[in-house]
Amino acid sequence: MRRADIFRSSGFRIAILYTGLFLVAAVIAGAASYLVIRQELVLRHDRSVEQDYRFFEGIYRASGRTDLIDTAKAQAAAARADDKVILLLDETGAKLAGNVNPVDGLPQSGEVSAALLGLNGDYDYFVIKRKLGDVTVIVGSSGEDVSEVEELFFQGASWAALLLVAISLSGGLALAVRMNGRISEIRQALKEVAGGRFDIRMPKSKAGDDIDRLTTLIDSTISRLGAAVAINRQITTDIAHDLKTPMNRLRIEIEDALARSEDGLPVADQLTAMEKETAGILATFDALLRIAQIESGARKARFEPVNLAALLSDVVELYDAHAEETGARLALEAPADLPTVPGDRELLAQLFANLIDNGLKHGGETPTIGIVARADAQEVTVRVADDGPGIPMEDREKVFRRLYRLEKSRTTPGTGLGLSLVKAITDLHDAGITLENAEPGLAVTIRFPVSQSR
Repeated sequence: MRRADIFRSSGFRIAILYTGLFLVAAVIAGAASYLVIRQELVLRHDRSVEQDYRFFEGIYRASGRTDLIDTAKAQAAAARADDKVILLLDETGAKLAGNVNPVDGLPQSGEVSAALLGLNGDYDYFVIKRKLGDVTVIVGSSGEDVSEVEELFFQGASWAALLLVAISLSGGLALAVRMNGRISEIRQALKEVAGGRFDIRMPKSKAGDDIDRLTTLIDSTISRLGAAVAINRQITTDIAHDLKTPMNRLRIEIEDALARSEDGLPVADQLTAMEKETAGILATFDALLRIAQIESGARKARFEPVNLAALLSDVVELYDAHAEETGARLALEAPADLPTVPGDRELLAQLFANLIDNGLKHGGETPTIGIVARADAQEVTVRVADDGPGIPMEDREKVFRRLYRLEKSRTTPGTGLGLSLVKAITDLHDAGITLENAEPGLAVTIRFPVSQSR
């Protein structure tokens, strides 16, 4: 794997992003902690310096100026200037006592540098400058401990930041290598899919992570794509096979009509036959286009609650007259309180009309077709059964294929798309369809889930 690929990978970039976020968070948390610690140390020094001043103030008020100066001299002699500052000045600014020399520019209180006090050191002092009578009292405390804490804090923060960056970058590189390896495997598998291998499945880890869930979805998509390609190939073969005969008949009729026209003979019968063949071919293509439109899911935008009891009654009424003429019998049993289902009313009517029409065509000379609708806690079921010869077990899955026709049905009118259209409509409505032996005859059962019918 190329190094540039690792650095451009999502895993490495995410690691860099989160490293930056962690550093920002650490800086904010560290700054807050530093300010709290330093503020506590400053308050301690302020209290210490204030106590020192109060001590000298007590001496002055109790014993006067002379004792104040003597006490200051004794304190200055005992104290190290690096630790504590003591300075007494008279009204002219001359030094009366202390361990530092007089300086100008001292504030009344606060932090001053050691250099301003004439001392060595790279840290500050906390001082108070106040008047006791004609004596100016200056006391101060070394802030070396504050400086040491600052130094230790920043050293620790720097090492922590370096450690965080090192760990984050190492983790990012490891994550990038792992992700790039899995992505490379997926990319290679997808290349094989693009080459036409729909039996390929995406590699998965044992972690069950989001990439595994994504590859599972890709596998499902590939499976559906492979099935769609296989279906399209089968459709192409079926179209070529089933439309070859009517196209040849149409060509023969055209040639016959041309020959008869050249001989001056009437061609009305040939034109009628040509019109019939053309209508059949166009009906086949219209049905194929209709199935394709349904399978695209575009009709879902027209879904609305459909009263199945009323719909079935309308469809049966439409076929009643034809059934009476042919001696067939239609029987409907559908309770009026049958739950509604969300769907396209026109397509659902087409579905049940196709099933009844198939029963009338293939159910024998005087078929009996029973339509029974039921509902329970889980599903709404509509069963359409005839008493004809039925469909052999080995052909029950095949009849849903486009243009597939049983050998015994090839002499009857039709395109072989009726049950294909039924299957497309049931799939659009997320319904299930099964073909069963009605003993005798065929029973087609459509099941609509209750979760979609409320």
